Amino acid sequence: MIVMEKRPGLNVHSGYETEFGEAELSVERTDITFRGLPGDKVRIQITVRNTGMSPSRPTPMRIESAPLGAFLPWQPLARLVVPTLEPGESREFSVDVDRPRPLPLGDFDRVPPKKLVTAATSPGDSPARAPKSVVGARAATFLNLMGWRQKVFSGKAPGGKGTLAQDLWDLTGRGQPHWAGNINVFIGRKPVERHLAQALRIYPGRTNMAMFIVGEPSRPDAYSFEMVGLAADWKSALYEATHNRSLLVDPSDSAIKETQWTEANGSLMVMLATYPPTDCKTGNLEVHVTRRSCGKTAIVEFDLDPTAQGTGCYFV
Repeated sequence: MIVMEKRPGLNVHSGYETEFGEAELSVERTDITFRGLPGDKVRIQITVRNTGMSPSRPTPMRIESAPLGAFLPWQPLARLVVPTLEPGESREFSVDVDRPRPLPLGDFDRVPPKKLVTAATSPGDSPARAPKSVVGARAATFLNLMGWRQKVFSGKAPGGKGTLAQDLWDLTGRGQPHWAGNINVFIGRKPVERHLAQALRIYPGRTNMAMFIVGEPSRPDAYSFEMVGLAADWKSALYEATHNRSLLVDPSDSAIKETQWTEANGSLMVMLATYPPTDCKTGNLEVHVTRRSCGKTAIVEFDLDPTAQGTGCYFV
């Protein structure tokens, strides 16, 4: 079994002063969950708490998505309004969004990493737009700037919503029951993120490979990596595979050295190779990714389960 070392959770607060004291809306990383629904839908659930001393005001909440990884460009997904919460009150909000099902680029062992990065980070189909018969071009532009396309009130979505970022497993022909990717939540102007591949099937006694993307296209930077949560009998390593011919890791490849800077001239395709023991159980692996330019750390989570549904990791 994987034993997870206790780490402080990332959280976001949106606070302001009232005549009765300070209101403080809070969302923690683990307060963001998402799961697959029938009909290629994904339900995103967010728990918001008022940890302050006075009732909160109605507060906008913005939701964005990105492919699985760290420090990737976000794309708009939905907007909600959090109503007044009393001190100590918490409330769960949910929104159902469409999951794109792109045509696979090819088999996992034949897809060039650069091609996968380009496909995953390029803008998808244009979001729904207001009909031209209703508004003119200048009015449509204004509505888009005001967030018309993603407007959602009180958890209900009567108007246009964005679609989720593409799933890397879908693009390699290994679609999973649950969408894997990043969700970003803004309360006011403060963000909190969750980066998660959940219920990902692993194959005991085999070398399993999973993937995620790090960094924005065309932006030079450097990143350090640290794996947290593996038991001693799990053998795992990270590999930078951006310039490989396929996503497969060659035994001669050099693993990324943890806590040391890896230079990047744009996005990196990072492969997680792990060899779980034959009697392994479920567990969670976290990859902590730190960006040198800002000093911030993002946590990419892998929920590994030998009994999970779906094709899961690629194994050799």
